[in-house]
Amino acid sequence: MNRTKLWLGIGAFVLIGTDASVISVPQADVARDESGAQLSASNLSSPSHALIFAQASAGGEGGEGGEGGEAGIDAATAEKDPVAYGVAIEVIAAHYHAGLAAYQAGNKEAGAEMFAHGHSEVYAEMADVFAKLGVKGLGEKLEAAVAAASGGARNKDIRKQVAGVMTALGEAAKAGPSGGDPMVVKTRVVAEMLDRAAAQYAVAIKGKSFEPYLDGLGFLASARAGSKEVLPWLRKRNAKQAADLEAALKLGAKAYPGVSRPAKPAVDAGQFLAAASTVKLEASRLD
Repeated sequence: MNRTKLWLGIGAFVLIGTDASVISVPQADVARDESGAQLSASNLSSPSHALIFAQASAGGEGGEGGEGGEAGIDAATAEKDPVAYGVAIEVIAAHYHAGLAAYQAGNKEAGAEMFAHGHSEVYAEMADVFAKLGVKGLGEKLEAAVAAASGGARNKDIRKQVAGVMTALGEAAKAGPSGGDPMVVKTRVVAEMLDRAAAQYAVAIKGKSFEPYLDGLGFLASARAGSKEVLPWLRKRNAKQAADLEAALKLGAKAYPGVSRPAKPAVDAGQFLAAASTVKLEASRLD
């Protein structure tokens, strides 16, 4: 079967890690979060690993949906729709973007929990789909990263774990459903992740919890990484759409300046949402 081979932000993440072009990671510790999301796992290899899974299952959005950008994944749609499938892959990746950034900034608990959410909020919902498509080893890579992070592994070891996750996600992306122009698919995936980042920002600024901000940071990191391929193509096809995407990404960079949450919102949530919605609408009109 010929399949669309999706290029996603995960590839760029492996190459550029968490430098300033994706996520700024200061050396100082960041605030710790207190919330989590549902997760079940069969192999809780250590007390600290088990604790992270228990914290993650304390109550969150899960795959059925949630507030803001944590809107969940429809596995039935993702099985047949290359855009929905690409978004599912990227939502997992986004949690590892953000989790690695938090971990390297000194907040190991938040980093480990973010990894766990990538499993619970998407992988658990997509497990049957991945199995049907012949995807192997992804769940094990995700859980291995959680185990390493919950055990307080060194930063360089966590980076290796995350690189393994991203490689596995890249392989999973290749197994996805085919359909449509690959660049149109990529553009729509980027637009969706940017829209999720904006929606999550509107939620994050309503409170002081760190997790909603960290989720949005991951969504934005995904969109920024994916835009590295999308923007050159879009500039040749439609300069206005490219400019709108760049403008929305710049707003995102102000909204999420790095892993340390700003004391005050730097961007009007409505403005960010409107910019991201424009990008998503324009992407939906591509053919």
